[in-house]
Amino acid sequence: MSPQVVGLLQLLAYIGLVLGIIGTVAPIIPGPLLIWISALLWAWADGFQAVGWPTLIVLALITLLAELSDVALATMGAKKGGASWMSMVVAGVVAIIGFIFFNIIGAILGAFLGLFAWEAYRQGWQWRKAWQASGSFIIGYLIAMVVKIAFVVLMIVLFVWQAFYT
Repeated sequence: MSPQVVGLLQLLAYIGLVLGIIGTVAPIIPGPLLIWISALLWAWADGFQAVGWPTLIVLALITLLAELSDVALATMGAKKGGASWMSMVVAGVVAIIGFIFFNIIGAILGAFLGLFAWEAYRQGWQWRKAWQASGSFIIGYLIAMVVKIAFVVLMIVLFVWQAFYT
């Protein structure tokens, strides 16, 4: 590969890393996945010399953990607040519909409103119980965001360490 192509691919990888960080904080794009793809692109441009497959496999596992923690912690929050599994299914369906029509804001609001509406219906229109389940879902989601950010920081540190300090 010519030095110009290597430089261009690594520049694209750096841009992807930054977009991955932004995507983690403002969930418009799947941040951890984009960071992993960027690390793979950088490693390919480098001929897998500094960042090899063992590092990429570890980063892939962290990516998987980051994405699973998102769903698991929000679900655990909703369950702790008393939500039923059906409420979470409704929240997921409404989130998908919200995403299709209104992007990420629609997905987040759709999940919250879907869960709230179903819980209100299920609890015999007892708004306090519906709010408790929905609020716990939001708290779980916020905790999931913090955990996801920690995973992304770990991914960036591992990548930088392997790329520049080994």
